[in-house]
Amino acid sequence: MKRIGVFICHCGINIAATVDVNKVRDEISKYPGVVHCEDYKYMCSEPGQLMVKNAVKEKGLEGTIVAACSPTLHETTFRRTVKTVGLNPYLFESANIREQCSWVHSDKEKATAKAIKIIQGMIEKVHLNEPLVPVEVGVTRRALVIGGGIAGMQTALDIANGGHEVLLVEKDPSIGGHMAQLSETFPTLDCSQCIMTPKMVEVGQHEKIKLLTYSEIEEVSGYVGNFKVKIKKKPRYIDFDKCTGCGECMNACPVRNEPQLQPIPAYSKEIEPKKLQLLDNIISRYSSANPGSPGKEMLIQILQDVNLRYNYLPDYALKYVSERLKVSLSLVYHVATFYTAFSLTPRGKHFIRVCMGTACYARGAPRILEEFERQLEIHPGETTPDLQFTLETVNCLGCCALGPVVTVDQDYHSVTTSKVGSLLKKYRNA
Repeated sequence: MKRIGVFICHCGINIAATVDVNKVRDEISKYPGVVHCEDYKYMCSEPGQLMVKNAVKEKGLEGTIVAACSPTLHETTFRRTVKTVGLNPYLFESANIREQCSWVHSDKEKATAKAIKIIQGMIEKVHLNEPLVPVEVGVTRRALVIGGGIAGMQTALDIANGGHEVLLVEKDPSIGGHMAQLSETFPTLDCSQCIMTPKMVEVGQHEKIKLLTYSEIEEVSGYVGNFKVKIKKKPRYIDFDKCTGCGECMNACPVRNEPQLQPIPAYSKEIEPKKLQLLDNIISRYSSANPGSPGKEMLIQILQDVNLRYNYLPDYALKYVSERLKVSLSLVYHVATFYTAFSLTPRGKHFIRVCMGTACYARGAPRILEEFERQLEIHPGETTPDLQFTLETVNCLGCCALGPVVTVDQDYHSVTTSKVGSLLKKYRNA
């Protein structure tokens, strides 16, 4: 049986006001194995810790208990205290008679009885405690970061800039994560690319970061500081050293694409002859390389001409381009909706873009936008009924020093709310 010392704290009046500390001390002094028991007003103070040290040395204590507040507060304090006088810190225990006793009871007699039982239970625990010695193991100073989103990239950069090697694993073909899909970020309203692109480049070029995209974690084994991770690199079916990122292999890859493509429907049967003739005239400009039927490499140029002619991309035009170029309608719509220069709805003769970037925003861009909305009676993304103006907001126009900036068609203007009316009048009469 260990020689145990018990020290009871008054904690000012936090414990002493509800628990009869003297009675607890007298009862615990009689408990088997207890060779020393005393109380003090504040055990966590320097005099209180000195009492514990002196008792350990003078009484040859083999285990100690401090009955006081929660162990989350002072367990570490007293373990360090007993360690300084040669007692293994894991032979110390903290009995919580404040949060679990005095603070939850108003009956002093019952609180005192409960405090005695809590301490007695802790004494039995100390009898069974064994000395513990921390184990030291070598640490492989490399880090694995899973996920190449904004948080993963920043974590990898922080570790790498601290001088440690980092392995950054991303399951998708490219890093960026969900943030790369955002058009604006709070609170500056900057586009996500303005924030992401520098970090993506830094991650790709950092000498301490090894980037594994299109890869997944299959197995983790080992222990703290010496983990072993099995990573599966998905097949890309390309020579990565020669890849330029053009994306054309996705269209030609036999693994990803069905070998038998569905025939392109004959949309031309549904289109008026006059409209067909106009579209044929546009498409025929690009037939020199492949007479009668230009290839899909001309898709963007043809859509640009159609958009310029109609000021938007009519549904029937997209269908006819699909038929003539022998490409799927889904691919045509993919291109038409990817570029902001294209629109699937009619646009005005003049296109107004109000910059809402950080510099313009701080200089009054929201008020200028409100003035355009008031005078045109439309909201961003809408066109006036007379098809004269289309209003939109953009994240940046690249003229921060001139802000707030507005473009009308290709013209740049530094605008105030008082100039909005004259600017609209100028283009309405143009």
